[in-house]
Amino acid sequence: GKDVVFHDPQPLVHPDFTNGDTTLSQTEVEFFKENGYLVKRGLLDEKETFEQVVDHVWNNVPRDLVKREDPETWIDAPQGDWTSEDADRLGPFRRGSWKMRGRTVGTESFFVDGIANHPRMRETVSNFIGNPVRQASRVRGVYCIFPKSPDREARLGPHGDHTGAQLSAMVFVSTVPPHCGGFTIWPGSHHMSHVYHRTIYGPLDDDQADEYVRARDEILDSVTPVQFHGTAGDVVFWHPRLVHGPGINYSAEHDKPVIRYIVPCEYQRDGKTYYFNMSHGPAPNRQWWVDTKNFREDVPATDDNIWDEWAFETA
Repeated sequence: GKDVVFHDPQPLVHPDFTNGDTTLSQTEVEFFKENGYLVKRGLLDEKETFEQVVDHVWNNVPRDLVKREDPETWIDAPQGDWTSEDADRLGPFRRGSWKMRGRTVGTESFFVDGIANHPRMRETVSNFIGNPVRQASRVRGVYCIFPKSPDREARLGPHGDHTGAQLSAMVFVSTVPPHCGGFTIWPGSHHMSHVYHRTIYGPLDDDQADEYVRARDEILDSVTPVQFHGTAGDVVFWHPRLVHGPGINYSAEHDKPVIRYIVPCEYQRDGKTYYFNMSHGPAPNRQWWVDTKNFREDVPATDDNIWDEWAFETA
């Protein structure tokens, strides 16, 4: 609600067990189950791929609305009108947030083969949700957060997703210092969100929407969000029911403005009966940029089935 006052996000303090292995220890599993996220530092070592991603962003900027070589143009970008044609082709871009995506943007090989289907990504994902992991055909694109000017007010935008995903991942393709727009989550909120959805992986139950909003606002009022910083190759794996949102990029208030580039990926088990959810998406008419789908075998969400069929519960 409009009257909810958010706690300031705190930069993640990595637990002692943080690593870049594709395996999951019991300690990591318990941490993920409680908090809804797990960071794998340096999971990917793909410098050339990451450079391609960043180059791809800049190669797609129309009409010099932002200039790579001029950081002053990054502040409160874009510097001019982002037309409806731009948005249709390249995704929404306003108030410093560019979700660069398109019908083909996000399907390129360096995204799909170089990141989403990278063997180390798939192996790690399988240790969360089990095999077989469905092959990715796209990523969402590149989600960029540009610096805000010091005199412009900014507010977090926490929300929930309805993507059909069993596991989500945010892949760092460049260095993101603390307080520079890092992905932000409300730890533990996946437990709250789960029961307000029609099925374990399906959309929000419309009949419970008001109750969900009240429960979500209680989380926002009481829980301190965590914001992720890191370097290229770090990956944040997170439960798709977490309340989350982009961070605020304060780097213009310091000596060196930076841009946050993140590649969002979604994963699910293969072998299900997938379908397009035409009312909520993912479908050709809604959330077409999301690779995962709802599936017929999904079951109603209950108080005790949030971890049903996860690999660490069935091993």
